[in-house]
Amino acid sequence: MFNIADYFKKFSQIEGDSLHQKDSIRAALYEACNLDKVDFDVKKGVLYIKGSPMVKSMVYTKKATILALIKTRMPGSRISDIR
Repeated sequence: MFNIADYFKKFSQIEGDSLHQKDSIRAALYEACNLDKVDFDVKKGVLYIKGSPMVKSMVYTKKATILALIKTRMPGSRISDIR
């Protein structure tokens, strides 16, 4: 018999992983650039920064540091670039 509860558990795990990823990215941005509220998206292993050009330039200058912090917080992360 098909159990619908087991089917939906799969989706709750995916949502939990994405929340953990976003929290790790926010913490890395705060630690490296001292930026508290930054809007961003993650698509296909690329972190897209949304915001003013000043915020983007701060993030781009510390790109290597931010990527290293994300890798230490989430070893299984597939984020490889920031745009």
